[in-house]
Amino acid sequence: MPSTLQRLPAIPASKSRHAPTADVRTLIDDLIAEQKTLQTPIARYSDYHDTEPDLAPHYRTLIPLTKPGDGEQYAFEVSLDRCTGCKACVSACHSLNGLDDEEAWRDVGMIHGGRKTPGWQQTITTACHHCEDPGCMNGCPVGAYEKDKDTGIVRHLDDQCIGCSYCILKCPFDVPKYSKKRGIVRKCDMCHQRLAEGEAPACVQACPTEAIRIVKVSTGKKETPVFLTGAPDPAITRPTTRYVGREVPESATAADRESLVPEHAHWPLVLMLMLTQAGVGMLVGGIGNSVTTILASVLFFAGMGASVLHLGQPLKAWRFFLGLRTSWLSREILAFSMFAPIPMVLAALPFLPDFPYKDLATRITTLSALPLGLIAVFTSVMIYHDTHRTSWRFRLTAGRFFGTVATFAALGNLLAHPSPLPTLLFAVAVIAKLIPEVRIAHLANDRNADWSPDLHTAKLQRGPLGMIYEARVLLALTAAAFSLLNPWITLPLLLAAELFERQLFFQSVHAPKMPGSFGPRRAH
Repeated sequence: MPSTLQRLPAIPASKSRHAPTADVRTLIDDLIAEQKTLQTPIARYSDYHDTEPDLAPHYRTLIPLTKPGDGEQYAFEVSLDRCTGCKACVSACHSLNGLDDEEAWRDVGMIHGGRKTPGWQQTITTACHHCEDPGCMNGCPVGAYEKDKDTGIVRHLDDQCIGCSYCILKCPFDVPKYSKKRGIVRKCDMCHQRLAEGEAPACVQACPTEAIRIVKVSTGKKETPVFLTGAPDPAITRPTTRYVGREVPESATAADRESLVPEHAHWPLVLMLMLTQAGVGMLVGGIGNSVTTILASVLFFAGMGASVLHLGQPLKAWRFFLGLRTSWLSREILAFSMFAPIPMVLAALPFLPDFPYKDLATRITTLSALPLGLIAVFTSVMIYHDTHRTSWRFRLTAGRFFGTVATFAALGNLLAHPSPLPTLLFAVAVIAKLIPEVRIAHLANDRNADWSPDLHTAKLQRGPLGMIYEARVLLALTAAAFSLLNPWITLPLLLAAELFERQLFFQSVHAPKMPGSFGPRRAH
């Protein structure tokens, strides 16, 4: 007898419930088919290179076919829609220009939408903006920058550079980079040699999504140029780079804006500023006393010697007069050079034998000390005020620098004439100088305050630089207290306090720059 399975009719395969048919496609089938037709920007770029062996015509579509005319210059144009943050532009620039391992002329960073649009973010590629009014060129004391009159490209002349790094402070976009290997500053020159031959710059040529182009832009307009939201104020130097494409929210900020990374200390400048101002103050306050005059001379020339250590190429510094028209650094060198003979003459005159007009020479030198000393310190104030860094604005910087002169003048007077009144004047000078510093640091206590450069400075001083700030305040107050006991013990205490104050001046400053990553920034 046949089994039950044998009696059942066979079901055709075409009518089985689970058999695939030509008319039925699942979602997976559609996605797999679509994936075969998709190409990433990198894949399209690779295919294009495989099919087009001669790429010169292609790259010439990324640069202008004619030179800029009157009222025009070359500029970078960055398409935000296309930038993926792959850093191919950084690698190409580094390779073509033969940069050092830690050196980069093009950076890639990020901006985000801020509190109002927290989900928005965008990668940013940036290099030199070849500004209409370049801060680097205006600040250079030796004329190591030039702006090409035909193309508008701002070039750095490596053979003229003395490595003072003032252009780094003057540029609000952190463009010039110091090369320790060479002792000079270098920066992007838009691959001007390639442009002159009709070839695209390295970064333009390497970008797989064609996010970077060279365009011609109009110059000389009175209104502030439109720039990238979240970047430094374009009114300072009038950058020419154009960011196009994706709309950027008004609340957008740099991703690393609130990252508490101390700036470079610039120790030679710390010593130079503190010691020269101490020397000027003590010389003025202790005039007539040979001991204080000699001590003031030692302090002043120690500071002058320290300043040379900040130069990568000190033997070229004699050309400082080339920048007198625009550079406050050139003016500072001139002012201190004019003041330098005064402490030497005042220290030597008491030990010289009598000669005709000795009293007249003493009187003229003595009367010249105060005005020339204050002029020299004023040029130091303007050097940092002219960088447009909020933390170095004139009122705060002048208070710090002239405050150092005042405290050491009061100390010089106390050493020359020990008595209650000079002691009181010294204590008042020390406390008066501390008040603005403490007020800035106190801002860190307000946790609900909106971000500002002053708040950034305060958080650095009460956070990563907290021990230095506390040591500065404690040493200053201790110096004021010891002036009641022994003024000579006060001197090293005050020098140490002012040393920490000047270190905080450099390390806690908010330095504007283009948007970057959360990591520590490179600095000289």
